[in-house]
Amino acid sequence: MKRAFLYLIIIFWGVVVNGQTINLDSIFGPKLSGEIFQKKTGTVGTQYYNDDWAESDIKLSTGELAVNKLLKYNELMDEVIWFQADSSRQIKLEKHFIDEFCFKNYKGKSVRFKRIQAKLPQMTVPTDIFVEVLCEKTASLYVFRNVRINGSSNIVEDGVLYSYDKLVPQPVYILILPDKKTITFNTIRRSVLLKVLPEGYRNTVKEIIQQNYLSVRSENDLIKLVNLIN
Repeated sequence: MKRAFLYLIIIFWGVVVNGQTINLDSIFGPKLSGEIFQKKTGTVGTQYYNDDWAESDIKLSTGELAVNKLLKYNELMDEVIWFQADSSRQIKLEKHFIDEFCFKNYKGKSVRFKRIQAKLPQMTVPTDIFVEVLCEKTASLYVFRNVRINGSSNIVEDGVLYSYDKLVPQPVYILILPDKKTITFNTIRRSVLLKVLPEGYRNTVKEIIQQNYLSVRSENDLIKLVNLIN
């Protein structure tokens, strides 16, 4: 499969396609790289965190900042997709060049993602993934906005029966405790959290839940709880 790579240089931004360089953006900006994006087809359910392109900033591994880019986050592929307005190209940006990216106004708020290395239950080795930052204080809370193929759906279109892969959200919550121990869980529930917590933290978390009347059934409750862990 031929791959077209995007090279954005500090004095010239362009994409290389069949040996030809095509201007894509302004002549100023930090170096980025990526390839022409091909969306997976034959699925039912959304692949994206955000259905609409969001104005965003990208912090690169070099420390440089690429600002005001139109981005989507593809949860199925765990990739950042950039829409290049001048040419209407969609570019899958190279993951290892991105430290963080931020949707500056998604549903009225700023949403930040960062690249971390983690070994989740479905992974055989530690892997770089993008996680949404929910809380970073004495304890930190992240969520891997995972979407998996789970079964299929049969849909009739114009009298023809088609089978589509069914996409189902399966988020993974990653909690880094003050002593740097890391726990992961898939379900927000008091009993689940207490079960996976190290023994030394269970009584503390129980007290926080009781004193603050937290039901621990939503992300907002979970964020409030983690903010109170010292």
